[in-house]
Amino acid sequence: MAPSSYRVTSAKLANGEQVFQNDHVYVSPPWSERDGTPYWVARIIEFLPPNSTPKKGGPRRPTSSELNVKLSLYYRPSDISGRNVSDFRVLLAAIHTDVQPLSNVRGKCYVRHRDRIEDLLKWKKLPDHFYFMRFYDPYIKREFEVIRTESVNNIPPNVRETLLKRYEYLVTEREMVADLTDGFRSCCMCSQWASSQESVRCEVCKKNYHMVCLNPPLLAKPAKGYSWVCLPCSLQRRKDVEDQKFHFGTTNGAAPTRTTKTIIKVKDVSPVVARPDVMYRGWPWRYFGQYTRAEDTLDSEDSIFPRAATRVGMKYQAVVPSWEEQQEVEARHRTGDAEAGPSRHIGVERGLDNGERKHESTLEVWCTPSEELNSYMSEASSLSLPVPPYDVTRLNLQVHYFTALGRTQALSKMQSLKLADFSPIYFTDKETAIFEAELEKNGGLDSHETAKILGKRPAEVLRFSYIWKNKKLKVENEMLRQHHKVNTSHARQNKTLGAPSLGRIRGRGDSEASDDEISLHGGDYPKVNPKVHCAACSTRISNVWWKCPRTVHGDAMCENCGSNYRKYGVISFVKAEDTKKPDKKDQLSKRKDAGSGASTPVPPPPPKLPPCACCRRMEPKAAMARCKTCTFSAHAGCYGIAPQDLGPEWECELCLNARLEENHLHPRCVLCPRDTSSLITTKKSKKPPADFDLLSAYKPTEGRRWTHILCSAWMPEILYTDPITMKTVEGVTSISRTKWVETCSLCQQDDGATINCAECAACFHASCAWQSGHRFGFEFSLAKSGKKEVVTIAKFKEGEGVMTPNVWCRGHDLEGRVIYDMHELDPEQNETALQIFTAAYKALPPHDESFAILRKAHRLDALLPTIEPPEVDVECYHCGIDVSPMWHWKEMIIERDGDQGMEVIKRRLCHLCKFKLP
Repeated sequence: MAPSSYRVTSAKLANGEQVFQNDHVYVSPPWSERDGTPYWVARIIEFLPPNSTPKKGGPRRPTSSELNVKLSLYYRPSDISGRNVSDFRVLLAAIHTDVQPLSNVRGKCYVRHRDRIEDLLKWKKLPDHFYFMRFYDPYIKREFEVIRTESVNNIPPNVRETLLKRYEYLVTEREMVADLTDGFRSCCMCSQWASSQESVRCEVCKKNYHMVCLNPPLLAKPAKGYSWVCLPCSLQRRKDVEDQKFHFGTTNGAAPTRTTKTIIKVKDVSPVVARPDVMYRGWPWRYFGQYTRAEDTLDSEDSIFPRAATRVGMKYQAVVPSWEEQQEVEARHRTGDAEAGPSRHIGVERGLDNGERKHESTLEVWCTPSEELNSYMSEASSLSLPVPPYDVTRLNLQVHYFTALGRTQALSKMQSLKLADFSPIYFTDKETAIFEAELEKNGGLDSHETAKILGKRPAEVLRFSYIWKNKKLKVENEMLRQHHKVNTSHARQNKTLGAPSLGRIRGRGDSEASDDEISLHGGDYPKVNPKVHCAACSTRISNVWWKCPRTVHGDAMCENCGSNYRKYGVISFVKAEDTKKPDKKDQLSKRKDAGSGASTPVPPPPPKLPPCACCRRMEPKAAMARCKTCTFSAHAGCYGIAPQDLGPEWECELCLNARLEENHLHPRCVLCPRDTSSLITTKKSKKPPADFDLLSAYKPTEGRRWTHILCSAWMPEILYTDPITMKTVEGVTSISRTKWVETCSLCQQDDGATINCAECAACFHASCAWQSGHRFGFEFSLAKSGKKEVVTIAKFKEGEGVMTPNVWCRGHDLEGRVIYDMHELDPEQNETALQIFTAAYKALPPHDESFAILRKAHRLDALLPTIEPPEVDVECYHCGIDVSPMWHWKEMIIERDGDQGMEVIKRRLCHLCKFKLP
């Protein structure tokens, strides 16, 4: 990696641009060699003299005076995973070089790290501008994070100073970013830097200790889920417990509100200057992660490539013989002296375990074809017969006649055969059309049903299917050969991992040539093809016509579409303005003006069925239901509709309640805030808002109120009486007070129940999060061992384990995580993820068979304090008993002392004395 002594620092491209070292450029081979792939983005490391780097094992390049460039290649995300990427300006950095001639460079572009861009939206609007924030290693097949060296604090000062002088960026694992960007950590015993791999942190005092500095030394870090406490804190805790400074008790009140301290890292908002990146030997980044020793980075010869865990052991290593054993095995192979019977040698061949058999001993030859049969088959293939030499029936007859009649009679017999002897399969054009229609109808070949319709045998239909398929493949291959000239070998073809070699640029003067080595059609192409149109946008107006890649059906692309595909690797199939059809209203008005007044008006077309209000999709249409009153449409799995209720008479919950009046007539979700006017949604669309959406799906509660399906499904305390229909919603009163008093970070209201983001401490209402574009989905995790309670395991597609509903803020990076959408359908179970989750986790306990009002009372008993009635001494005045199912009062008249007259008093009687006494 030492810099070259070649002193050329700039060069002029074929299009007139001047490029220097560390400039970012487009590079590309001729069109026929790169097979229609887009340009590759690379950085010029240095300029090399002509033919200075011949490829090992490859043919020697012809002598040329053309300047060479050494390039550092970038990757596009679509080149690695093959998935569609919404942001086509993002790239992946890599430590991958290639040497190309200067004529392969097509033009300049601009690439920066995400942290060095002040306004990303403005940057992406500029042409030929890209950015990166991740790194890809093609050998480990793994992505890494790229952070600026300035933001790294938790490393030794001398190492940080060296890295700042040499590299602009550091490549590290995602889990190491927070550790590196944290404050400097030092061991409180030796005051040296404490790396996360070699130190532990006390859970109480938050101090760091080297594991070797402890007495006795700590052999390993605590397992995941456990914490460690230092000796002084442990002794202090024991003393506090002994002094009864901690009182562990239980209260009947609600749990105290937990205050979460949120640490907000203020991003450096220093102005972004266009200074060049700091580089060392041509590279602005190096690996600094889990498997890096900080002291090794001080060495200038230390490897900068990413590293992985060392794989040592019997699981990864092969059984390698000794040098003497390997020489003996190779000598026996060279001489061919294979010993009969079991070998006396204990040596094994390289790559084989002891006792393992190789192909020589596992294959046994029964017989070998004779030379006479081979010459006969060659001679029979040259005969002029009605069918080609590769026909299966012809080959079978040749072998059959040779074994039955002999060579001479077999050849004479083959020469006398006619077309009918080969049982040919012929289908008319009409029969072929019927055959293709049945294929499309059944989604594949059903030979028996197709044979009944055509009046043929199933064997004939099966044989014709192979003939028909091969003809289709022949037509497709001929079209590909006419479209692209196949060039299988090229001296500059890259054989290493990563991006292919990229080719030379042509000037405008050379673009008029019609050979296949350039990607532009000739100037006379529109004259030869008057009906030419762009394969992407269908426009017929363009100054230059580019050739189409194989992935696009067509011959040419306009200047904008062709250039965008080559630079950004994206094709937009949005129709151009000159290809859009006139408005239907204008056409109808013209027809009315041209027609007579007595013409019959055209009946309006039938109304188009709206998509599902929850998932905004039409399929599967068989599970779609439409309310007969308000036209609300939803899938059974998205809204919770029983299979027996699907039909034209189905009504949604709100319309059904308007007719029966069983629940509150004003549908408002009890879990949402009353006022959402301050919520600023991020969903912006040019289309008018739909009549119904996911927040139009309501379900009744046990208190005759309403909740959204979204809000109830993401609230863990809520259960459903019937999980199939997702109603009645129970457990609203069981939601903790903390969730009711938290302020939503989106609408700034403290009304309604909130949920938390799965990655940060942000809290918000479920409806506010959905309107703001947050990500809703389900994740699977392994069940933790050691718990006493029963863990419910769910399965959906490839995921199996504990199913958890989560919400993520829009700013979190969820790349690489398996997240299932709530309305995603499992084709095997024919149920959505929401149905699987509600059936497994939202149903009532199986042992709870009480009435709904009794379950509600039990929940209220857990919340409301118990009031003990006052103790009153009660006894029957007649029998003196103090226990009775019911007490009665009896008025009695008694005489007062003296002449005060009579007095009426009440006496308490038990239930028995009430009926005994007169």
